[in-house]
Amino acid sequence: MSSSVLQTAVPILAYCASSITMTLVNKLVLSSFQFHMVFFMLAAQAFGSVALMVLANRVGLNVKYRAMNKADAKTWFPVACSQALMLYTGGKALEYLNVPLFTVFKNLTIIAVAYGEKWVFKAAVTSLMLVSFGLMVLSSLVGAWNDITFNGWGYFWMSFNCFASATFVIHMRKVIKQVNFQDFDTVYFNNLLTLPLYVVLSVVQENWTGFFEYYGDKANADELSSFARGIFISGIAAFAISYCSPWCLRTTSSTTYSMIGALNKLPIALFAMMWFPDPVTAGGVLAVLLGFAAGLVYTHAKNIQKRAQPSGAQVLPPPISMDRLDQNARSEQQASDK
Repeated sequence: MSSSVLQTAVPILAYCASSITMTLVNKLVLSSFQFHMVFFMLAAQAFGSVALMVLANRVGLNVKYRAMNKADAKTWFPVACSQALMLYTGGKALEYLNVPLFTVFKNLTIIAVAYGEKWVFKAAVTSLMLVSFGLMVLSSLVGAWNDITFNGWGYFWMSFNCFASATFVIHMRKVIKQVNFQDFDTVYFNNLLTLPLYVVLSVVQENWTGFFEYYGDKANADELSSFARGIFISGIAAFAISYCSPWCLRTTSSTTYSMIGALNKLPIALFAMMWFPDPVTAGGVLAVLLGFAAGLVYTHAKNIQKRAQPSGAQVLPPPISMDRLDQNARSEQQASDK
């Protein structure tokens, strides 16, 4: 295999692996233990991202970010809070829904973002995009119809997450031009600004008294070890995504990167079906395949629109992935293209 092929294949595989790991570990941490500590998990991910970014920068890896300053922090803080809301509601939805169904319904965020972009930035919605939206809605209906473990809270949090995700993406696109963030700036500021917020909310909202009582029992020591490993891996995976996303963008192209994001949803759903004990139905598989097709059609429509648009015109974003951080890198790429 030639070195040029390796230089492209390695970051793509690294991005896909970190994305799959992140999603599956999040599901494991939020649904497989006695306590579902969403804020604590997000705090661990934020801390892991910041700590490993600083370490990577100091050892000479290509991780550069703007130093924290009061002016940028004040401007960016509302965006960081909207990301925190998106991640929290996503975590709650993942707590109640199985991963394939979560993947299917996450596509609905694309529709919300598209029409939000149309309203805020006057971006066009093409006929091919409408086809993809129809497939997204159909996949969601098929998925809900075949959800034999229906959970009302899961659908509530999923709906909230779609709204929060669209709000975050649109808000970030408006503000990112003001601060002119590049590469890892967005990831660094988002995580450093929200880390204290997650810690405070975890202490106030989550049942730490019950947590220490339960895991203080030696009979639960093995479960505690598994929980700690899950939290640790999620922190590393958060950094891995923040590193692999720009790496993949630099070595391929925004078009290839968008397509990878759409294609990656299928292995995530398949791995989840094999790993977790949730029942697998023919209708559920069909819903995943329809959602997968919808993502491909939307990505193709976006790429056609991007080629047709004059330089500087607004273009709708690529599909929202279920990764924690890759939306930031995609939005940064779009901002730099304008």
